[in-house]
Amino acid sequence: MNSNELAIQRTKLSNQRTYLAYMRTGFAVAGIAGLFKKWWIAFFGVFMIFASTLQYFIINDHLTKNTPINNKLIDMIPFMYVLLGLGVLYLQMNK
Repeated sequence: MNSNELAIQRTKLSNQRTYLAYMRTGFAVAGIAGLFKKWWIAFFGVFMIFASTLQYFIINDHLTKNTPINNKLIDMIPFMYVLLGLGVLYLQMNK
């Protein structure tokens, strides 16, 4: 196994760790929303779960095919999390 293949394997493992962290956070947010019965917080948690799954599969597919990732959506997912998180905080503070 050459160094390029090892780098791809490390990147796949890193992608998997990031995916699991997003999933854990999404489930925690959705669980908190269920506790407080807030639908907008639950939406954010469910969106985080689905978006992180999409991100994981797109990145993993490109790594398997050894093609560059030129997907603007992938670059925007963390930014969408920040915007939705700020929106949830705004809704929570104004209710």
